Amino acid sequence: MAKKKTSKKLKESSKPTYREYVADIFPDLADKRKVREVLIEALTENDLETFQDVLIAYLRTSSKLTLARNMKMGRSTLYDLMDPNKPFNPTLETLGKIFQDLAA
Repeated sequence: MAKKKTSKKLKESSKPTYREYVADIFPDLADKRKVREVLIEALTENDLETFQDVLIAYLRTSSKLTLARNMKMGRSTLYDLMDPNKPFNPTLETLGKIFQDLAA
């Protein structure tokens, strides 16, 4: 049986290969102190939507590998927090590690 000839032509991808990062829009996300202050203020005012939005924006703009190493947790945990198809329900241990990293 003869081999099938494969096409040398590259197919165009339907999805863009780049992402627009929130850090370009909000440079304050690089400042851990400001992010920590906003998260604590959102918790004290019982504004969970703001807490979730700021935390997810911070996680998206940060290096997941570095965060995972600093927090001693898996990168999959960080990606699960950012996944819009999964419920946003971090454990107290995860939140504690995130705040420890923000305090450092």
